[in-house]
Amino acid sequence: MPHDKENPQCSTGFQHGHEPQGQEVAQVSQAVEETLSPSNPVMPSNMQMRPVARAPGHPGCPHRASFSSTGVHGACGCECNDSSSSEEDESTLCTLEALLDKKVSFLMNLMLLNYQQKETLDKEDIMKLIIREHEILYSAIFEKACLRLEVIFGLEVKEVDATHHCYAISMKEGLTYDGMQCGEVGIPKTGLLMFVLGVIFMKGHRATEEHIWEVMKEAEICCHRKHFIFGDPKQLFTQEFVKERYLVCQKGPDSDPEKYELLWGPRAYAETTKMKVLEFMAKVHGTDPTDFPSLYEEAQLEEQERALSQMSVSAGSGSGSAEGSSAMATKFTPK
Repeated sequence: MPHDKENPQCSTGFQHGHEPQGQEVAQVSQAVEETLSPSNPVMPSNMQMRPVARAPGHPGCPHRASFSSTGVHGACGCECNDSSSSEEDESTLCTLEALLDKKVSFLMNLMLLNYQQKETLDKEDIMKLIIREHEILYSAIFEKACLRLEVIFGLEVKEVDATHHCYAISMKEGLTYDGMQCGEVGIPKTGLLMFVLGVIFMKGHRATEEHIWEVMKEAEICCHRKHFIFGDPKQLFTQEFVKERYLVCQKGPDSDPEKYELLWGPRAYAETTKMKVLEFMAKVHGTDPTDFPSLYEEAQLEEQERALSQMSVSAGSGSGSAEGSSAMATKFTPK
């Protein structure tokens, strides 16, 4: 069901007040599982953003995250090999982590499916389909699923009906492109776009292709190897994102042998800000934007300049309206 901002309807195939039959649950579960099929790869149950290295050029910055398949430890922030714990405690902890991780991934895939089908999702259906008897874990599972959805696919979850806790899944605020072909079910690439914009920003507003691929290699995204989620990354960066004017690819100055570098394109400057990109990268790193002091200061300065510019435009618009009203009044005043 399409999103309706004025009168949102919350549905993933169930009507409120109607207890789903086993066949209905199976059908929805099957639809979610189909997002994991080779023909429509989304995200395996053990995939997550994981720290792998420090950001080049910023020795004090937190760890990067990876678009890779790993174990369950990073998702829950715990380790299973604590020597101070008994084997029984370790086994219990690992089992709980595995359960949490599986449910987080399952919910994230359900959210992605709803985005692809332009449907909303509500808490009641999340409870019935995924949380089930583990109600006490609902908040933790929901928050982790939302975070993964944002840092990997660039999608955000917004509550559109507080009464029924109904949620709509949409692109990050401001962006108008998700990399999905019109009329086709595909994988949103907004997260990868934001990540590349972040890498460029952190490198001083321009980054060589070589540097981009060094960072992406740490994230297990390689230049000449098709990624199981995002497809051909080189084509994305140097063709698709460039064609959409989010990136600019140009020859680097005084480069011998010839090298190319990537910069923000006009559409990136129009649809997002340094602060939004920095906040995104902070979430990827699992830290706060203020942990990048020089970048945060630069982003803050841009926010202030934007605010002043908007105030100036508003003031000019108001002045123009007042002058226009005065002129109209003079024109139609009886002599």
